[in-house]
Amino acid sequence: MPVPPLPAGFLFILLALSLVPTLVIPASSAQAADFAYVVREGDNPWNLTQRYLKDLSYWPRIQRYNRITEPRRMQPGTRLLIPEGWLKLRTREVKLDAVQGDVVVIGADGQRSAAVAGQLLAVGARVLTGEAGSAALAFSDGSRVQLRPGSELGVRQSADFAVGAGSWVRLDLLRGSLESLVVPRSGTASRFEIDTPAAIAAVRGTRFRVHAGDADTRNEVIEGRVAFGNAAGEQQVAAGQGASAVRGAPIAPPRTLLPAPAAQILFTDRLPLNLPFPPLADATAYRVQVAPDDRFDIVLSDRTASQAAVAVATLPDGEYRVRVRGIDATGLEGRDVEWPLTLDARPEPPVLVSPAPNARISDDRPAMSWSRSRADERWRLQVSASERFDSLIVDQRDLTEPAYASDAALPPGSYFWRVASSNPDEGAGPFSDPQPFRRPEPGPAMEAPEASPDGLALRWRSAGEGVSYQLQIATRDDFAQPLVDTRLERAGYLLRDAAPGRYLLRVRSFAADGVEGDWAPVQAITVPEPPPSFQPWWLLPLLLLL
Repeated sequence: MPVPPLPAGFLFILLALSLVPTLVIPASSAQAADFAYVVREGDNPWNLTQRYLKDLSYWPRIQRYNRITEPRRMQPGTRLLIPEGWLKLRTREVKLDAVQGDVVVIGADGQRSAAVAGQLLAVGARVLTGEAGSAALAFSDGSRVQLRPGSELGVRQSADFAVGAGSWVRLDLLRGSLESLVVPRSGTASRFEIDTPAAIAAVRGTRFRVHAGDADTRNEVIEGRVAFGNAAGEQQVAAGQGASAVRGAPIAPPRTLLPAPAAQILFTDRLPLNLPFPPLADATAYRVQVAPDDRFDIVLSDRTASQAAVAVATLPDGEYRVRVRGIDATGLEGRDVEWPLTLDARPEPPVLVSPAPNARISDDRPAMSWSRSRADERWRLQVSASERFDSLIVDQRDLTEPAYASDAALPPGSYFWRVASSNPDEGAGPFSDPQPFRRPEPGPAMEAPEASPDGLALRWRSAGEGVSYQLQIATRDDFAQPLVDTRLERAGYLLRDAAPGRYLLRVRSFAADGVEGDWAPVQAITVPEPPPSFQPWWLLPLLLLL
């Protein structure tokens, strides 16, 4: 039987399938379904057939398929192609080792079921993770693949070769992302492949990531080395580099991955989490993953955002691991850093009701209230003149009702208050965020007006250095249209040419920071009709201070 001619691009396929430490090969080679074997000293068609093929009748086929003209003198290093159907393989099931969130398994028969940790995946099965789902697959040699949210992975093959020649694993990443840790392959024929729409990752021992779209693949190498290519060419990608493949287009030279962010130790007692970290130069976005342990087989949160922050809506209290990496303008994800995270946010603090934020409280014994979430809840209330609460004016513990009013008067000034909850199940939780309020200065006390030839002199008690005042004079009780409404830098005002009648006066102070005080009590004065002209003192009006 004549040997068929090699298809176009097959020279690259042979190179890619060779037993180099780590490599990525183009998706087009998967159509060949041939296994590549590198000839060693002493190999010949007969002993190779005995070791790897189904029976001895296949040795002439190997010879013809590979155009071997001198079977007794095969050169070491020669690459032989063996159709997959001729190989003597023992199928190995893949274990679904960890499952988190929405994960579905579709069997080879098309039956769909919820994934269960520990179940075995036969050849032809697919694993689908939802937008908040993740899973880890374990293989017989100790290799692991971690499937991230929004991904689909198929098991095309998992088998051992005969006589300890190694294993052959083939996976299809149809969409989404995975992170793999492939142990160094034992046996001369071992191979581990991850097939995507635009590239194949065929490795013998490395740590790397693969992201698959409809027609493109991104690969980032953390450890090892990768030959990354497609029918249009290939690139060698070393550890700390990444490259992208697009079907039908040459592969651009590898790029250096962004460095890992700086080390951090994270603690928070607030939900939702929003913990900023120092941004990376040249990073356009960040991937932040939160896992229950440092294996990251499952992730509780996997988020990509432009903000340099660990942001998670909710998590139970406990200890976690956070993995962070920057993403460059091409979409390649950089080197990882892992941080420990301690979350102690429960019981969550109550909602502060009154005083409202930045409220003005005229009462010198302000009433405070907050929400209740359970019947056996207790609270601790603190009031301070400092947002840091380094000195306390009020520190009330074990309150049984969600309300409090101090017996002692609170002098004018700026204050902050906060409340923490406790209960028998969760103990004491964190304080609420500080909420500011202000006790304004009382209105300045008016002194008795004094009449003079120039007019009516109004005075009030000074409120101190740097304080200004607002004076209003009106004829209506609501001060809707005051005759005088002026800001003054001193505690006095001269009212000129006042017509006879009844006037209402009020004044308030403004602190140096612009915060206004309360209005002083309204005072009324009456300017009477002037006396007859023959009396020399008629220019002095009779002032009645009410």
